[in-house]
Amino acid sequence: MDFKNLRALSQPAAKPPEKCRHMQTIKLRTGIWYNDHAIELRFPLDWDVRTYWPDTPPVLSVARIKERLNSPMGQPPLRELAKGKRKPLIIVDDLSRPTPVYQIMPLLLEEFGSAGIPAENIRILVAAGTHGNQNHYALEKKIGREAFGACQIIVHNDKKKCRLVGRTSYATPVYVNPAVLDSDLVCGVGGIYPQHTTGFGGGSKLALGVLGRKSIVHLHYGKHKSVAGTYNIENTFRRDLDEIARIIGLSTIFTLHIDGCSQLVNLTCGDHFAYYPEAAAFSRKAYAAPLPHDADVVIANTYPSDISYTFMRKGLKPVRCATPDAVRIAVGYNYEGIGRHGIFPQGKNQRLNQMHALFLRMSTMDKKEIIAKLIKNLSPRSNKMNPPQPHAASAGTILSESLEGMWLYRPEGESLPLPEIDGIRITRQWESVLEHIEKKFANRQSLRVAVYPCAPLQCLEHAGRKN
Repeated sequence: MDFKNLRALSQPAAKPPEKCRHMQTIKLRTGIWYNDHAIELRFPLDWDVRTYWPDTPPVLSVARIKERLNSPMGQPPLRELAKGKRKPLIIVDDLSRPTPVYQIMPLLLEEFGSAGIPAENIRILVAAGTHGNQNHYALEKKIGREAFGACQIIVHNDKKKCRLVGRTSYATPVYVNPAVLDSDLVCGVGGIYPQHTTGFGGGSKLALGVLGRKSIVHLHYGKHKSVAGTYNIENTFRRDLDEIARIIGLSTIFTLHIDGCSQLVNLTCGDHFAYYPEAAAFSRKAYAAPLPHDADVVIANTYPSDISYTFMRKGLKPVRCATPDAVRIAVGYNYEGIGRHGIFPQGKNQRLNQMHALFLRMSTMDKKEIIAKLIKNLSPRSNKMNPPQPHAASAGTILSESLEGMWLYRPEGESLPLPEIDGIRITRQWESVLEHIEKKFANRQSLRVAVYPCAPLQCLEHAGRKN
């Protein structure tokens, strides 16, 4: 008897090489600001792959953009606001946001030109917050070559020369970039994206990016509570920012909505205090997506926030909401590697991050408040009479499930290296991810795959949740 052949017959049939198998392909985008391009992910044909693209309107034509600029909400057009002004300032969000500023900046320069203000007299202040220096090449792409070459470009530094101009009713000190105070017209260009501190960013939150470090820390680690996990814009953090925007004179903002490929699909402009709720509602509806309740594999493409690991985390809600048994995958180009955030550092161990957050929280308290809290927490009698109670996290706390076991697929291309990150498996090879999935579900013929192609934009909510 041929035992060798008998043994071979008793083994399960090997899967054919990938090139011989029937595969399906989906296309995604990656590499915001540096190497923005399409990639393909391949899956076995018998898998149920569902891709949840946002339901956004068609891309706006130049003619439609001009129509919107001519009909701002609650204000005259920019060319009228700018009449008689000599030192206008445009605040734009920085590279951590995918707002395609370059798509409207030439038209804004035309508006200023109609008011008799040449481009060389216009200053553009990049609202970098605590994010540090901005790459010159990428910034030129974001702002647009014409404006970048003709206007005065200033990148905000939260640690230098910011001036105290007042306090809000929430006791937040308002330290602001001196370029804001030295201008006779301040306007902004930004987007509205899901945000863990205020429900959505944009609007008056653009002002945060030009504040000093003390102001930014106070906003995140002071009295404001977290709204993480919801899209509720009715919160004290937002109201505090509204006060700050009024103090620094930021009342005119051009708000851009984009599709899953970073193309402009909606423009709202004018008095952002008047239109912001409507603009946020547009985001919540257009970017709505179901939670991955029954998915075996959950894929969060972190474009268009995949500039670095620090900011691609804005797109990880789908994998955080996956079931415990699901394979969780993030896709991110991360050209800038780990990235930088002055008050939310990444790449350190959890204990160091907790100590960093504690230090920032204590920096917002006066000495009497710190001593009172220490006495309360250390007193045996106090602890016995008042056992610890659950409390709302501060706005500086990101409430989230663990990312332990998540895959991070970084498409091939030039980029800075990433350090090892606890619990996360990083690969450049999509085939390695597929191999892991097939090994984990070796006894399953078909799998359910949920793909979120632009996860940082998308709004995932539990059925029935209204906040």
